Amino acid sequence: MKPIDWINNVFHNNIYDMKEYIKKSLALKIKALRESHGLTQEDLAAQCNVSWRTISNLERGLVVPDVVMLVRMSEIFNATLDDLLSLNIDSDKSKSRLNREQFIIEKIRTLNDKSLDFLLDELLLIFKHFN
Repeated sequence: MKPIDWINNVFHNNIYDMKEYIKKSLALKIKALRESHGLTQEDLAAQCNVSWRTISNLERGLVVPDVVMLVRMSEIFNATLDDLLSLNIDSDKSKSRLNREQFIIEKIRTLNDKSLDFLLDELLLIFKHFN
């Protein structure tokens, strides 16, 4: 491998990692803002004129909103674009907790109906005994 190829690979990987980090940070921030404003994904979707799936994909870091949607969200959340795009997450929940919640949600979405029913029964038992 030529030195220039190695350098390009290093920068490409770092840029890819940075893009993924920005997408995940923006996803966590929008989810935290939505929850702190008491909005469901459906509520936010209606206010942004998109489907709830778009909001879901956004909160999972699968898509990035366009500028028009970012401006609309800044109005909804009474935040500046800088607030939305900064990599700091202001929430009552820690970033690690938000990541763990997102991980659990992603795993739940992969379950079939029978497994989901079983998990629900188990969770209800846990909540009954530990709340």
